[in-house]
Amino acid sequence: MNKNFKFSFLGFVKTSFLFLFINFAVLLVANSNGISELNADSFTNFFSGSNKISLLNAHLVENELTTDLNELGIENISPEEAEVFLFILKLSESITPTDARKLAKLIIDECDNYELDPFLILAVIQTESNFTPKAVSSKGAIGLMQVMPNTGEYVAEDLGISYNGRKSLYDPLINVKLGIHYLSFLEEKFDTVEHALAAYNYGPSKFANSKTLSKNLPKYVKKVLNFKSFLEEESILLAKNS
Repeated sequence: MNKNFKFSFLGFVKTSFLFLFINFAVLLVANSNGISELNADSFTNFFSGSNKISLLNAHLVENELTTDLNELGIENISPEEAEVFLFILKLSESITPTDARKLAKLIIDECDNYELDPFLILAVIQTESNFTPKAVSSKGAIGLMQVMPNTGEYVAEDLGISYNGRKSLYDPLINVKLGIHYLSFLEEKFDTVEHALAAYNYGPSKFANSKTLSKNLPKYVKKVLNFKSFLEEESILLAKNS
């Protein structure tokens, strides 16, 4: 990324932060192979600080994202949740701090339950919807993880949770809970994360019947995995500065 776009986490005002995010998002869209060409310095200064939790608190205060930190339960958050929380706040313009806090906990808990990597889920959300809860695709997929209504109904029934059709899929917590369960199911069915992602994108039936998809993974899979790798690199930078 151009050095002119580097920024100091404690030095720039909210407007500069949003401007950088917009440029970051544009670069993500422009690179069909994901973010492998992006310079890792884009997040380096953002993740400088004594530890994840104090950094999270500073980010919330600096950007005036909440007026009552106590309501978010920051003092009880785990370092893993704090990190996911930070990424959600960084990547989304439309998820409130309260929902981001709940979403971070959900992702950590569900990934522990299904033995999935939280960064994988964040990468799927980024690729599918740009962290926009109200996103709707041309094919009718809805929400953060772009769940189809019929798929949502099937997964909700399998989980034994209440499902109110399309309305439920606009709820970030329900959407991600269903999406994680579905992705875990696909990984069990198709053995690898790469194949599970391809099936998630194309549909399990189309993927299973394709003679080429399993051998030549689509750009979607590469984009998700590239973004996952990027988050992992930023996590390492965060750990070094903690």
